[in-house]
Amino acid sequence: MREHTSIAQMSIGDRPRERLLSVGIRRLRDVEVLAVIIGSGIRSCSSVELAARILHRTSGAAGLAEASLEQLLEVDGVGPALAMRIVAGSELSRRAARRAKG
Repeated sequence: MREHTSIAQMSIGDRPRERLLSVGIRRLRDVEVLAVIIGSGIRSCSSVELAARILHRTSGAAGLAEASLEQLLEVDGVGPALAMRIVAGSELSRRAARRAKG
């Protein structure tokens, strides 16, 4: 089993929130963007590790955008509040994309 690395153990320049502030949201990797949305991890894994777990389970950002609440709840470490936050963000993004198309 892989060793758990907390955000506090990461160098400041590698932490998702700090990277967002220094380089901007468009320069973050998908896992970092999702980690910022997640906010904090769980006892056994950081927000980055949890984000990686979610993205792996959903086959990346495109799959995540289509993931249902039920699918997200199947990911170890994802509870109802986090799953709802993710599907709500995906829905908001879909709505914005539809409106941009006109």
